[in-house]
This record gives sequence, C-alpha cells and structure tokens, in this order.
Amino acid sequence: MEVLRCNSLRRWREEYMSLTIRADFEPGEGAPFNVSFKLPIGLPGIAQCRFSPGTLFHTPEQARNEPDAFLLAIVETGGMHTVRCERQFQLHRGEATLWHVAQPSGLHLPGSCGGIGIIMPRAEFEARGMRPDGLALRRLSARCEALGLLKSYIRSAGKSGLDHAADFGAVTPARDTVRQHIYDLAALAVSWSGAVGESQLAAAAQARLQAALDDMAAHSGDPQLTVETVARRQGVSPRYLQRLLKSAGRSYTATINEMRLQKVFMALTAADRGERPPATILDIAMQAGFSDLSYFTRLFRARFGDTPGCVRASGPRAQAVRFMSLDWSLPSPLQAHEHVSKQGISGISVSGFTYPKQEKNELKKVVCGSFQSKTSPSGLAENYR
Repeated sequence: MEVLRCNSLRRWREEYMSLTIRADFEPGEGAPFNVSFKLPIGLPGIAQCRFSPGTLFHTPEQARNEPDAFLLAIVETGGMHTVRCERQFQLHRGEATLWHVAQPSGLHLPGSCGGIGIIMPRAEFEARGMRPDGLALRRLSARCEALGLLKSYIRSAGKSGLDHAADFGAVTPARDTVRQHIYDLAALAVSWSGAVGESQLAAAAQARLQAALDDMAAHSGDPQLTVETVARRQGVSPRYLQRLLKSAGRSYTATINEMRLQKVFMALTAADRGERPPATILDIAMQAGFSDLSYFTRLFRARFGDTPGCVRASGPRAQAVRFMSLDWSLPSPLQAHEHVSKQGISGISVSGFTYPKQEKNELKKVVCGSFQSKTSPSGLAENYR
C-alpha cells in the first residue's frame, strides 16, 4: 500500500481511524487537518503516520467500545506530550509510550509530528507472560536498544513488498510471522531497558539481519567495507553477523558482491539520455565498491553470463528481458525473513509461523532479567525517564 493522505476529518474518522491507531483527532487552533500514513505489512493496526498539529484522543464513549488493546506510539519527527491523564510527560524524537486504547486520555502534538503506531491486543502481551497495564503511560527512552531494533525492523518490512503481496487485510503466513516479530520486539521494548545484544529471540535476530542488510546496502560503495565494520556498527560480533547472513542463504562476501553487481548491472543498462558523457565501466565498478577490475569482470561474467561491455552494448530494452529472467538471489527483507523462518539459525531459535514455548520462555527470560543482567522486573525503570 502506498502512502495515503487525508485532509478530511470526517473521512479520517469513518474510513481510516480504525485501520491505523484507533484514535480520534482534534486539529490545533487555526491548523488545517491533514494526515499521511502507510500500513507497511498490509495489515491494520501497524502504521507509519504523520499528523498536523492537534490532539490524538479517545472519548469516553469511544473508550467503552474499543477492544482491550494498547497503542505503542513511537515519535520519529516532531514531539508530543500527554494530556487528560494522571501522568504528564513529553515525548521527543526517538521516544515512545504505551497507551491503553480504552482509556480516555490523549497525546497533544504542538507541531507536525510523525511516527509509528502499533496496536497490540492484551492477549498478545499475556501470551508473552506480561501484564501491560503497569507499563502504560511511561516514557520509553530513545536509548532503548529493543525500541531501535523495532523501528528498524518496521522500516525494513515497509520495503519488503508485504503490503502488495496480497489483498489488504489478508493474513498470509509471511505477514503473520512479521506481525508476531513486531509484537515480540514491542513487548521487549516496553519492558526491558538493557542490551539486547546477540539475543536468541527470533524477532531480535531477524531485526538484526534486516538492519545489517540495510547497513551493507547503504555502504556497499566503500571498497574497504568489512564484516567487522558492519558488525561493530550493529553492536554484535562478526561471527554472529556471519551466522545471520548464512541463515539467509549467503556469506558476507557473497552478499556484498551481489549488492555491488546489482548496482553495476542497473547502471550499465540504464537508458542513456545523452546529457553527459557516459561513465566508463571502470568508473561504474569503482563507484559500486569494486577495487580490482579483473576480479569484478570475472564475478560479473559468472553472475550475468556476459561481459560488462556486451551487457552495455545490447541496450536497456534487451537487458530488461535479461533482468526479468535473472535469479536475484540477494534476499530482500521478505525473502531473508522466509529463509530464516524455513532454515533457522544455528544457535538461534526461530519462531516460524506460530509462537512456540521456547520463544515465549526466551522473551520471559529477557524481560525478567536473566539475559545479560541480574535486574529484577521491579528494576526496569531505566527504560523510563
């Protein structure tokens, strides 16, 4: 689903409110109402939104009719603060709060504000051994590692094609698994402030994998990029990162080479508009991250069945057919997820399409503090400030 925009408050209430964050909106004084949003996995209740200034709230009547669920509101741009409730605090960029959908409280947006909203039923918290009421209306720090993984995972899911993979609202196995991973990470974020590290929780492992792939794609033009550099930026060991990539079907070297080869292929087959002299093959290869021309040529021919010069000479129209017939084995976020779900990771439990007992126990172990810490549940206040 593409980004949707709405400047009619009536339409928001009648058509879109129930699909996104289940909150009414009162525009700020003199501010016209407008909202844009995207449903990244094609299911209601998980949305990326941007609102004009105003107040998100639940009326008493609306609160009575709402199901027993909670909204995790994550601020990505702008800010907000709580209103109409006992606990008063502000939320800045990167921070979040858990809000009971059935409570007549509100969040005021003094300016334009964008973020992520996740509706999570009480039953999903309870399935993970949690009682969410005591976690509601607290400020979650932007430094919370689980919260960072959750945001990264949702952004990657939005690029995966899940929203177009089936009709909107259709609960496919892939969509349901991604949703369960989002619930896992949300539950972890609201209850645990410590380091996630090299967690055995499948949702955390999958989020790490997506973040690593995004990191590699963003820096693939650097010929000095190493698995150690990527692992350091992700806060994990090189060995753990190699295991994650192997679970998705490739080694680090094969993955980064594939990213670079795809960049070169697209550059060689792009239509020449004659606006400037075309770049040489050497320049294109170097910009993609290759530093050895003979090594690049050998990889390219093995991958695409022809030399870079022949691919360029055949023109973009002819190469469109070749492009469509290629096995693009570099995993997209969705493909990587499917590899992990089917094959598992050595030493990392994978949840598959259900929520098995070992995953529940792992999440409980993290929340109760036996994972990398001796902190008891009563000592989790570091997550809030």
